[in-house]
Amino acid sequence: MNEIEIKVLDMSAVLRPSEAFALVLEELGGHFRKLALIIGKQEAQAIKMGLMSYTPPRPFTHDLMLAVMKEGGLIPVKGLIYEVKDGIYSSYLYVQRTDGTEFQVDARTTDVISLALRKKFPLYVYEDILEREQLRNISPDGSTYTVSVNTIDLDSLKKAMAEAVEQEDYERASQLRDEIRKREGKEKNTNQP
Repeated sequence: MNEIEIKVLDMSAVLRPSEAFALVLEELGGHFRKLALIIGKQEAQAIKMGLMSYTPPRPFTHDLMLAVMKEGGLIPVKGLIYEVKDGIYSSYLYVQRTDGTEFQVDARTTDVISLALRKKFPLYVYEDILEREQLRNISPDGSTYTVSVNTIDLDSLKKAMAEAVEQEDYERASQLRDEIRKREGKEKNTNQP
């Protein structure tokens, strides 16, 4: 699969619920497609520290992990977003051993991004994910975007549906209801013996 290099472009102000942020990643050297990840407050703080190149008085978890890797002769070389399912982005962290061989470990995407910002290694996403999940410009002036429903977790979808019903936006509520039913049906099918 074709890997596309991406960078952190921006992080939004607080969204609803108040503990959520939108992290925007952008394609490098191409069509400048963008991805939006909905992340929590602690993940946003770790990424912001990486963006600012801030060194805390005592090591945070990402700093500790990099220090242990350095002491063990391990070098992080790249991060790769390989899957998006039900609003959850999954990534691999590629690490080089002292003998030059590489291995990959499964990791939270926000952790890989935090490490990449601190250690300055590249981030990638599979092109089919970028194409499918990219932000779509829906306003002529470029100020409003829409995200794929796959980017949103099930609890957020339920809250958005309740909000749509409250605002009497029944078309949107029915679309959200259908997506919720689809996901809950998949969960039931995968949990059956």
